[in-house]
Amino acid sequence: MSTGIARRYIRQWLVLLITLGLVGCASNGPAPVSSVGPVGGYWRVQPGDTLYSIAWGSGKDFQEIARYNKISAPYNIYPGQLLRLTPKVVASSSGYYKVRKGDTLYGISRKLGVSASRLAALNGLRSPYRLYPGQKLNLVANGQPKVRHSSHSGSSSLTKKRQVTSSSSPKTSPTPAPVSSRKASSSSVKRVSQPASRKAVAHSSQKIKWSWPASGPIIASFSLSETGNKGIDIGGKLGQPIYAAASGVVVYAGSALRGYGKLIIIKHNDDYLSAYAHNAHIRVKEQQKIKVGQRIADMGNTGAVKVALHFEIRYRGKSVNPIRFLPKR
Repeated sequence: MSTGIARRYIRQWLVLLITLGLVGCASNGPAPVSSVGPVGGYWRVQPGDTLYSIAWGSGKDFQEIARYNKISAPYNIYPGQLLRLTPKVVASSSGYYKVRKGDTLYGISRKLGVSASRLAALNGLRSPYRLYPGQKLNLVANGQPKVRHSSHSGSSSLTKKRQVTSSSSPKTSPTPAPVSSRKASSSSVKRVSQPASRKAVAHSSQKIKWSWPASGPIIASFSLSETGNKGIDIGGKLGQPIYAAASGVVVYAGSALRGYGKLIIIKHNDDYLSAYAHNAHIRVKEQQKIKVGQRIADMGNTGAVKVALHFEIRYRGKSVNPIRFLPKR
């Protein structure tokens, strides 16, 4: 074998070994995002998960998830368990969906697997797509529902005649009330379609004494955009103290939640939770009672590119701006 051929074989073996090495390294990395977390309205429980961390990761209220899965306190779950993140959807045989309290057009579209724009078009809805409890949304493009008896209907024969006329003439067929329907009270519309008002959120938080979880400048502010920051980031030094922003019970302490590093979640009451992410060291345990101002962790950069505390407050599963609760500096 000539020297040139030998060198070519050696190069080929080196390339093969390097490729195998890269594949091996990649296989030891973190699991892809699709392997954990919410998939199709469900969450497969992983080791280290708690009901609270799952609720946090999916942006849900822990009480709702418990109710959907008939889990009672102390909310014990186990690895491999499949948890429902949305209520069961029951569409009537007539091709309607009956709106429930708390429903939104986008939420209903995800449950049914139908685009929100199609639902809006089928029901003559326009932005901001306000709904009210008891409203019936048409799910069928050409199907006509049965006529409901009104309080001033005539005889049964007249009702049957109306039904026949309804099925043969689209112009006279009843359709779900449009978004601007006057039958729905304005208070019902606001209660269902809009997030909790600032007044309601503030009232629920009155009994909680809030304090700053760390000293340092705010390097990232809260944002309501879909991809925005769901809390605030407080800059600081590696190892500096992290304090409980309010008294409560530790309901999660670990690093199983992707993107948060070493994370602590504290439950303050049935409405409010707070979270402290990217810690270098966790100083508390799950189920431990915590006092406001108590040191719970050391600042770090786990799951992040720089040293900082990512701090969040959630009201019934929804992110709220922590600055609205923390005292002025």
